[in-house]
Order: sequence, then C-alpha cells, then structure tokens
Amino acid sequence: MFNMIRGDFYRLRHSKGFYITEFILIVLILVSISTGTLGSVGISSEGVNEFQQKDVIWTAVLAMKLMTSMNSFLIYLILPLFIMTTGFEFSRQSYKNLLSSGMTRVNYFISKYAVFLLIVVLQFVLYYGITFIGASLKNGIGDWTARFGIKIAQTISFQLLLMVAIFAISIFVLFLTFSTIAAIVTTIIFPLIIEIIHAIFSKTDWLKYFDFQISIDSAYFTHLSTNTLAIYILTACGTIIILGLLSIFIFKRKNL
Repeated sequence: MFNMIRGDFYRLRHSKGFYITEFILIVLILVSISTGTLGSVGISSEGVNEFQQKDVIWTAVLAMKLMTSMNSFLIYLILPLFIMTTGFEFSRQSYKNLLSSGMTRVNYFISKYAVFLLIVVLQFVLYYGITFIGASLKNGIGDWTARFGIKIAQTISFQLLLMVAIFAISIFVLFLTFSTIAAIVTTIIFPLIIEIIHAIFSKTDWLKYFDFQISIDSAYFTHLSTNTLAIYILTACGTIIILGLLSIFIFKRKNL
C-alpha cells in the first residue's frame, strides 16, 4: 500500500501536468494580489463586495481574508491532480494488474484516498502560503491579531472539510463507474445542480447544507450560528463517511 502511495507521488512529481497546474495556481494568486481583484465561480459575498468597492491596500492579512472567497477555484485545479493519481489506473484499466498481484481492494481504496487527501492539503498550503508571502512582500503583513489567526484557521479547516466532501462524491462515482470522465463531469456539474435545485425549491432550507462550493467561498464572510455551523460540519462529514463506505462496499463486490 505504501509503495503504491509513493508510486503515485513519484508519477505526479514527474508529470508535466502537475507543474502546469501549480503554475496556473500561482499565477492566479499573484495576479489577484497584484491587481487587487477577485474572480469567482459562485456568488460573491457582501463582505467581499464591500472590500472590492474600496481603494484598499492588500496586506497579507486582508489578502488572506479576500482570497478565501476564491478558494473554490481549487476544485478545478485539484481535479487534474485527482485524475493523475486516484484515477490513473482507472483511465488506463491497469488496476486489475495491481489487484491480481495480491493487493486487497480495501488497501487499494485506502491508498488512493490517502494520496487524494495529501494532495488537497498540499494545495491548500500552497494557495494560502503564496497568498501570504506574495501580499507580505508587496504591501506588508498588516494587523495580524490572535482573533484573526483563530478565524482564518477555522475558515481554512472548514473549507478543507467541504472540499473533501465534494471530492468524496467524485471518488464514489469513480469507484462506481470506473470512469474518470464520469468523475470529472460529476465534480463540475454537482454544484450547479444543487444551486439550480435550491433556486427552484428556495423554501427547502436543508438543500443549502449540500451547497458545498458556495459555502467554501463564503466561509469567512458569512457569520454562522453554532447550530448552523454544526449542521454544515455534520452534513460534510456524513457525506464523506457514507460515500466512502459505499465506495468500498461497491468496489469489493464489483466485477473487474
């Protein structure tokens, strides 16, 4: 299992796609910091719009706050890395060779999930690390307080959990269909479907807890009650655990 994890990272380090993806991420962050502008794949929060309307200097502290609203871009930058590692054997139909060589299906699944989690964490470190360093070099750190440190740590942890929940759906589809294309399509359209359904059934309040992408971008600037936050966390954790178990169950019984 550990050899497989090392193999995935070795292949990733020697892949041009990996360096292209990281280059795009770094450029995206630096352009935002240098121009003082934000992009969005969802709905911008009121807090972000207020900052954008003001002529403010992007210190590291302010940049960290504002860049939380662009974090969902990582979905589309993690996706190719996800396919290069977790989906690699499925895209080439080579998983049969690994499983026939003595590796159990549970160990196979765990190794792939471990690689995926490490990739997500590393992308978050790079995203916020480049944001902090880039803004610090350009405009200084700013007013870093203990309160801000706690708030940003809570926000990043929450975003990380929701990001894993989104890809838990991708992993489930991948192990259900053995199709990387199906996993890619699901990752892209799932947030759109949730938004459309929520817009149609606007009075169905529980749907918002599955709108992981919007929740990622609004995590810092949306003030949630303790009860509401707990429901978001339980929904994400439930999605991860249930779909993970279902993925293992289906994979163990699926004909290869």
